[in-house]
Amino acid sequence: MKAQDKEEKDRIKFKFATGLHLALQDSKLNSFRKVAKEAGMEPAHIQKISVGKLDISLTKSIAIAAALGISYTELASYYDKVTDSDIQDYIVHLERQRKSRGKKSKK
Repeated sequence: MKAQDKEEKDRIKFKFATGLHLALQDSKLNSFRKVAKEAGMEPAHIQKISVGKLDISLTKSIAIAAALGISYTELASYYDKVTDSDIQDYIVHLERQRKSRGKKSKK
């Protein structure tokens, strides 16, 4: 098995972020800020994870799953089910958020 290149790693991180967003939509929580609080994480840390800017450890993944009220296996299932269409929809969602906050897109 070959080592993953940067582009491949970035895609994996963004796919995880998309799956995390989908899991959040299905949860009783309504913001990543609340996920961070429930998981015992800094909001800035979860924000970086939620946009695919940060690699995430297994322990943090488990804490996030618990905060969402699901198992790690269920969180992994969200990742596995992410489609290219889901990723594009999430990119549009993030772009709308940036515009509503008056920030220019970085993509």
